[in-house]
Amino acid sequence: MAAAEVVTPEQLLKELAAQSRMPIVRIGQALVSLGMVSQEQLSAALAQQQLDRSVPLGETLVRMGVVSRSQLQTALVRKMGYPLVNLQLFPAAAEALRKIGHAVARRLQAMPLMIHEGRLILALDDPAGRHAAIDEVEFIAQMKVVPVLGQCRDLDSVLHKAYEKIGAPADARSIPLDPSRPIEFDLAGTSELLETLEKEVRAPVDEEMPIEQSDNSLVRMINSMILEAHREGVSDIHVETYPGQEKTRIRFRRDGRLHTYLELPPSYRSAVVARLKIMCDLDISEKRKPQDGKINFAKFSPQHRIELRVATIPTNNGLEDVVMRILASAKPIALDQLGLSERNLSRFTAAVERPYGMVLCVGPTGSGKTTTLHSALMHINTPERKIWTAEDPIEITQEGLRQVQVNPRIDWTFAKALRAFVRADPDVIMVGEIRDEETAKTAIEASLTGHLVLSTLHTNSAPETVTRLLDMGMDPFNFADSLLAVLAQRLVRRLCTQCISSRPASPEEIEELLADYLHAFGKKDSTAGRESVLASWQRRHARDGQLMSFASAGCKHCDDTGFRGRVGIHELMVMSKALRRLVQTGARAEELQQAALSEGMRTLRQDGIAKVLSGQTTIEEVRATSNV
Repeated sequence: MAAAEVVTPEQLLKELAAQSRMPIVRIGQALVSLGMVSQEQLSAALAQQQLDRSVPLGETLVRMGVVSRSQLQTALVRKMGYPLVNLQLFPAAAEALRKIGHAVARRLQAMPLMIHEGRLILALDDPAGRHAAIDEVEFIAQMKVVPVLGQCRDLDSVLHKAYEKIGAPADARSIPLDPSRPIEFDLAGTSELLETLEKEVRAPVDEEMPIEQSDNSLVRMINSMILEAHREGVSDIHVETYPGQEKTRIRFRRDGRLHTYLELPPSYRSAVVARLKIMCDLDISEKRKPQDGKINFAKFSPQHRIELRVATIPTNNGLEDVVMRILASAKPIALDQLGLSERNLSRFTAAVERPYGMVLCVGPTGSGKTTTLHSALMHINTPERKIWTAEDPIEITQEGLRQVQVNPRIDWTFAKALRAFVRADPDVIMVGEIRDEETAKTAIEASLTGHLVLSTLHTNSAPETVTRLLDMGMDPFNFADSLLAVLAQRLVRRLCTQCISSRPASPEEIEELLADYLHAFGKKDSTAGRESVLASWQRRHARDGQLMSFASAGCKHCDDTGFRGRVGIHELMVMSKALRRLVQTGARAEELQQAALSEGMRTLRQDGIAKVLSGQTTIEEVRATSNV
């Protein structure tokens, strides 16, 4: 052989330094330049490789009998610069061997040699063509791999002796993990998963190397991912699978915004989905229909009491996506911690303390409606009251509530649950969502027969909620009599309290906020009105007689975004005699809004501006989530 065999770590580092200075050459070009294969033979081998892309080009040429294995190694050493390591003589480092298990090393026919400058040096029989194996080792070891050429007569025997020296079991075969059995895992380094899994783009391989869902490294990665998401205050975890050689992407939604957490090699695509399905007892074989379930994470890590709601969605090419919602808290938030203004808090509290009637909380998905309703229930949850709830799913639990999970698949709907509740001597009924005419009519009937009914709708504003229900066919007189209040809400990102700064607001900024605030009043905008609003702002928000402008530059606490957590903005319309008359006559949403504004209601935008002036959020956040 033209190059000397490497038998010591010092030799290996010297050879790797020499390789780094060599030009990059493909194995086919190297063999042609050495005269070992002709251009015609290379073309034939490339055509053969198209039929089975999982076999490297060098191995294809060996199988075709065009070159011998020793000739292939000569090309790898002479033209591509790979150090040739004698594995029988080289002293493999224990820290390198511990990075991947004996069973994995045998399956991949790869031997860890040493760790240098945070990289794992790995010996393979064809380092130029084993991209899938390198990807897998990088994922398991959570560090970059430097491939070298290994030579020995019996690699299995060499691996056995090496792992035996560090105390690995003599027969280290893969033992399937029991998914129901808790496993031990170390959280160290989970914050570096993204960095270690972002690999260089390698030559495409059509056939992925299958990874078992019970693989210990995969189980540890998923557990660490869930714990890190919970620790960072993430609301949703999205697992997105793509066909071919595209990586599987995992994204976190935090404070309403999605960002990429990590990307996995395509060979982990099926295993990640299968593992998550097993964790929530779903059917692994069913890939054509959506499924939903729940993960009780304490089953896998007893010290972490986390629950996740899981939904699988079939996508094209026979793949599946998984979305997991981390159920925020087992206990509701106190009513005065929701961020309601003083006026809204007192009037909303008065509404939910009424003995009968209907209170609605409205807004888009993810705006905190269920949290608000459970806070209201906690406020009125006393031993003297019987409270029934129908939810889909049950996310927050409280002692003293009788909570029911609806299931449309067995025709156990919100409307049927409502009817059952009315016969069960309730004081208060909470309906998770009014989705249809039947549920709406049943809820109104229940509120008119001496029960307090709380529910949610997907509408944009409080006045629009009234017109939406009338359009659904509600009787205007019954509805007007039953409705107590409608609370519309949104969640906006909160300025980070660790890096927030303030300065006196300029006259132009104040004028812009004033124009925005007064726009809802329409033509009633007058100089007197402007002065009144400005005086109110000065009383509530001024420092040393000046209104302030706030900003957060970004720091380690908020990942340099300037935002940490979210705050609610609200629009509370409490029914009055004037508003009831308008509802009975079928008034439009604009008329209802103007009447409510004249009685003291403030729109989502106006409530948001108040929170801008108090330094809780920015005007851009408020404008992005609310209409004028």
